[in-house]
Amino acid sequence: MKKRGLILILGSIIILASTYMLILKIVGARNNKQYKLENYGGSSQTSYLFPGEFEKQQAIWMQWPSGVYNDGSRPVNPVMISIIKALAPYVRVNLISQSTEESIQIKKMLKTSGYSGTNVHYYIINHLSIWARDVGPIFVKDSRNRLSVVNFGFNNYSRGGSQYYINVEGQVDKLTAQLLGLPVIGTNLISEGGAIESNGRGTMLITESVALKRNPGMTKQQIENEYKRVLGVRKIIWLKKGLAEDDRITSGHINEIARFASPNTILLAQVLPGDRYANSASANSYLRLEENYKILLNSTDQDGKPFRIIRIPMPPTLYSEAINTGKIPVRSYLNYAITNGAVLMQTYWKPGRSNTLKTTEAQVKGIFRSVFPGRNIIGIDAENVNLWGGGIHCITQHMPGD
Repeated sequence: MKKRGLILILGSIIILASTYMLILKIVGARNNKQYKLENYGGSSQTSYLFPGEFEKQQAIWMQWPSGVYNDGSRPVNPVMISIIKALAPYVRVNLISQSTEESIQIKKMLKTSGYSGTNVHYYIINHLSIWARDVGPIFVKDSRNRLSVVNFGFNNYSRGGSQYYINVEGQVDKLTAQLLGLPVIGTNLISEGGAIESNGRGTMLITESVALKRNPGMTKQQIENEYKRVLGVRKIIWLKKGLAEDDRITSGHINEIARFASPNTILLAQVLPGDRYANSASANSYLRLEENYKILLNSTDQDGKPFRIIRIPMPPTLYSEAINTGKIPVRSYLNYAITNGAVLMQTYWKPGRSNTLKTTEAQVKGIFRSVFPGRNIIGIDAENVNLWGGGIHCITQHMPGD
């Protein structure tokens, strides 16, 4: 009887030990899985969707400029006001300001400019730039159509600079999510909104010149895996480089050269023959864009289907117009903002500029009307923003609709 009792006790100890070892194994596996998620892309438990910008929107976010953007002969405030007034009839504008006092001042400026609507809403969030596309909230949806914000890292476009500036700008997306009560998806990946372009069905465009430079400690595959994890995309098409004139600014954001007009239609920039040899910037941009064209011609979407590719001219003759430092600004018709009933397109022709520019611009508007049916094409003179290194798309960030 004693022997039998001893056997039962030993058996119980063995069972408990086995159970303990099993628990340790499970916990270890979970910890290992969590580590992989935090270090460049394991399989996430939540699947996300990165909507296309041409889909329904509930709001567009913008960041009101600090004083530096209005010093000298290229003030940004007038461009901001023009964009807000153009957007407000079609979509809610969520405007980030520094204080209640500043919000009151902005309201007065809008009223003075003739805006009497009620579709502009103010949010107080510390920020230092106007680049809402890059540092503002990048929204994704889960399987139940709920929004989350991806908190990408920010390093001032790999250009160094003030750590205070980097810290403040790097928190805009997270602070916005907190204000809205939305979940935040963490990632070690450094990226900006202007560097990624989605077709809303699982395919994304990026450039090697940006993604690899931002994340030198990661392999190309690790970068791709992490984008797939946090954005829910299934396929990433890697273009080579962006515009040569963008090298010193962002290293080549995708939003200056290639945009999805629909899930299967890509608008791709083209330097026209008349500008190809205007200077080194135009010569390099021509070669880069043609290389990217070949890549897209041989690419397919997430379902293996080819794309419809439409070439959009870079504004002709302007490669001969440098700014006073001798640099060629980034001017592109593809840095547009799209919303529910409108497309805000950058326009460049004005009296004194060539008829070639005027004619080409009219042709681009015609293309936009055909690929964005049912939307008004609204021209905006955004050159003062271009001179700061961005455009309309760079200073707007869409918030997907329900």
